[in-house]
Amino acid sequence: MNDTLAIDPALWARAHDADATIRRLAVLEAAEEDPEGHVALFVAATDDADAFVRLEAARGLEGEASEAGVAALARLLGDSDADVRLAAAVSLAEISDAAAGPILLAHLSDAQGSRRAALLGALRKLRLPKALGPATAALSDPDADVRREAVGVLAYLQNTEAAPALATLAREDDSAAVRLAAVSALVFADGEIVWRALLVALRDPDWQGREAAAATLARLRPVGALDGLIGALEDSYWQVRLKAAGALGAIGDAQAVPALAKAFDHPISNLRREIVNALSAIGARDAAPTLTLALSDSDVEVRKAAARALMAVGG
Repeated sequence: MNDTLAIDPALWARAHDADATIRRLAVLEAAEEDPEGHVALFVAATDDADAFVRLEAARGLEGEASEAGVAALARLLGDSDADVRLAAAVSLAEISDAAAGPILLAHLSDAQGSRRAALLGALRKLRLPKALGPATAALSDPDADVRREAVGVLAYLQNTEAAPALATLAREDDSAAVRLAAVSALVFADGEIVWRALLVALRDPDWQGREAAAATLARLRPVGALDGLIGALEDSYWQVRLKAAGALGAIGDAQAVPALAKAFDHPISNLRREIVNALSAIGARDAAPTLTLALSDSDVEVRKAAARALMAVGG
């Protein structure tokens, strides 16, 4: 943290003026001139009686990794003003210096609710191995926002030890946002416990959860998920169908060809093109009739994809 003596005495005086408007303008001026050189001023302003001054101070500390800066932002997470709390969370999330990690973890140990969620959000991009334990423990927090942010920390760490716990959340959590985050985070994992959890997620009540499950299965490519993905080709949301088609193409099993051919009759051209691409990736000659039909599709991109696909399958 910079010493207060390095700050222009006149600016420092304005930041402590009796008039809140003058104090706020002083904080804004410091932010425009040199945020890194005015950390002490911002930290001092986080204790201001005026919410607008505290708001600008929180914004001025964006990404600040010093102990004083992180501590000030962590304190503002419990501010009485919602805008100040949000600004503090945003500024914490912009920290990229791993040196702030131990400070964040120290504050996390006694934080609850939204403060705990914001601190986990700040830890996410730092990828600190020491965050593995606290983040794993936070998966059982009663606050859904905390659980979601904990999933984010584990997703960035890509530690396979957390996969079973994430699989459980993907199947069972009562928050759609947490289930969605867990499904997406499982992209770094593997094994039967993971893809079976994703098959459950293919039937999630929330369509975005189903879409994410299909997208994750496309990355993992488990043959055991074939039937579930074929079933997803009949989902009521075309976005889910599109990801399911992509996953079937990635798996590359010819058993999916009849279902893909049946699903081709859909008004969304993006989905028809993805089905053509999936048939091309599978490479089965049984796909030739559907690909031939696609040559006369109303969408030029579908026709182009069909021409390429026919060459790939030897049609």
